Amino acid sequence: MSVTIENAGPCRKKLRIEVSAERVGGVRTEILNEFRKMASVPGFRPGKAPEPMVEKRYAAEIDDELRKRIIPESYREALTEQKLRAVGYPQIGEVQYQPGKPLVYQAMVDTAPEFEVPEYKGIAVKKKPAPVKDEDIAKTVEAIRDQQADFATVDGRGVRTGDFVILNYSGVSDGKPIAQLAPEAAALGENKDFWLLVSSDSFVPGFCDQLIGAQAGEKRQVLVDFPADFPQKPLAGKKATYFVDVTGIREKKLPEVNDELAKKAGVESLEKLNAEIRKGLEAEADGRSRTEMRNQVIEHLLKQVEFELPESLIAQETRGIVYDMVRENTMRGVPKEQLEKQKDEIFGFAAQSAKERLKTSFVLDAIADAEKIGVEENEVKQRIAELAQRYRTTPEKLRAQLDENDGLGEIEEQIRVGKTLDFLLANAKIETTAEA
Repeated sequence: MSVTIENAGPCRKKLRIEVSAERVGGVRTEILNEFRKMASVPGFRPGKAPEPMVEKRYAAEIDDELRKRIIPESYREALTEQKLRAVGYPQIGEVQYQPGKPLVYQAMVDTAPEFEVPEYKGIAVKKKPAPVKDEDIAKTVEAIRDQQADFATVDGRGVRTGDFVILNYSGVSDGKPIAQLAPEAAALGENKDFWLLVSSDSFVPGFCDQLIGAQAGEKRQVLVDFPADFPQKPLAGKKATYFVDVTGIREKKLPEVNDELAKKAGVESLEKLNAEIRKGLEAEADGRSRTEMRNQVIEHLLKQVEFELPESLIAQETRGIVYDMVRENTMRGVPKEQLEKQKDEIFGFAAQSAKERLKTSFVLDAIADAEKIGVEENEVKQRIAELAQRYRTTPEKLRAQLDENDGLGEIEEQIRVGKTLDFLLANAKIETTAEA
C-alpha cells in the first residue's frame, strides 16, 4: 500500500492512498465466492452457477462491496502507518478502480493539533474560603418550613396580599380570546382551578391588586394593561379584560421550627437537622471552590499554549452549543422572534465557547497521556449508577441506552477529564486567600 500526504490547511491532511492490484484482486475473489454461494441465476440452483455468469450478473454489486471493504480498512492502516491522529470522519473522494489494477482514492481528514504541552505542575491557584454561616442554615430551615407548609381554607374575610387564591378565569383583548391571540401561552388566557399567590408582581401586572377584598365564590372583572415589552408579542401594549371566578382562598401556615419539623424532613431532631444542613452546605461550598480552582488551572494552561483547531470539530461543537442555547431559552419562554434577532450574537458566543472547550480538551488529553491517566471499568460503573439515580432509572437500562447511542465514550472522557483536573490540583500551589 502506498500513501502520500499533502497539507490542506491547519489540522487538515489530504491523503492519496493506493492499494495494490494484488490485494484488491484477492479481496474481490473472496467477495465473488460469497456472491456465488447465494447467487440466483436462472437455470441454476443457488451456489451452482458458473463463476463468469455470477461475475457478469453481479459485477456492480461486487465492486460496490469491494470499495466498502477496502477503503475503510486501508484508511485505518494509512493512519497507523503515518502516525496520524484523525478526528471526525474522513471525506473520501476520487475513487479510481478498474479490475486488475490498483484501487486509488483520496481522503481529506482533520487531525489533532500538534503542540508542546505547557508546564502543568505547580500552577498557582487561589482558594477563597466560603464558611457556612448560621444565617445560611436558617435560610435552608425556612425553605424546609415552606415545603412543609399547610394551606388553611379562609372563611369570613376577603382576599389579602400573601394569600393563595384558587381561580377560574378567561381573558379577552380586542374582542378576541387571549388564548386565541397568544396560542403559545394558552394558560395566560384561560385556566381552571389555578392557584395564584396574591402579590403585586404575580401573573399579569395589576391583576392581583384587583382581587384584594374578594370573597370565595365571588366573580370579578379584572382590567389589565399588558406592558409594551411583554414577552408575548401579540399582547404587548394591549388592554385586556379577565372574567374571574374566585373559587377559594387559602392562607399559608408555616410549621414551627422544632423537632417535629425535623422529623417531617426525615431527621430525628432539630439539632441533627441543623448539623445535616451544615454538612450539606459545606459540601456544596467545597464543590464550588473546587470548580473555581479547576477553572483557574484551565485558564492558566490555555494562556500558555496556542494552536490551530480542526475546523470540522469547531463547526460540530458550535452547532451543539447553539442547539443547547436555543432549547434552554425556548424552555424559559423566550419568543422565537427574539432568538432570531439575536442569532448572530448567539452564534458568535457559541463559536468562541466551542474553541475554548476544544482547546481545553486537547490540552487536558495531552496531560492525561503524559501522566498515563486512564479510566477503570469500576469507575464507569459508578458514574453510570450515579446518573441512573439522578434520572430515576436503573444502571442496566441507562448502560443499554448509552451502548445504543455510543455514549459510553463520553462517560469515559468525562471521568478522565475529572481525574486529570484532580491531578493538576493535587500538584498545584494552592494559596488560601483572606475571607472577603
